[in-house]
Amino acid sequence: MKHREYQIEWSLIGVAILVAVISLIADYYSTDYNWFARSGSVVVLLAAFVEFKISSHIYEDIQRAQFMQSKITMSIPLKAKPTKPRRNVSFAAHILLVVGTIIWGYGDLIWS
Repeated sequence: MKHREYQIEWSLIGVAILVAVISLIADYYSTDYNWFARSGSVVVLLAAFVEFKISSHIYEDIQRAQFMQSKITMSIPLKAKPTKPRRNVSFAAHILLVVGTIIWGYGDLIWS
């Protein structure tokens, strides 16, 4: 199942990047607040939500397999691999988690 090519997840990743970019611009023109550092928490929150959505897709796959009660009669075990779109979304969310955490922790040091 294609899951609509993960439109919701990619949209959330785009919103997270947009929040970071807008806050960086706002921080550049304002000296009163640390919008960029604060945006790191929003980036991490959105990336974690994307990871949750991806895990719910995996759970749906498991439920579907149980419902179909399909059995594979092979002596060689098969390793389950995620689809390429799912891997891409998950990789982007992992990167955003790391980058968002760095922004959250050190984003206020950019302008000092």
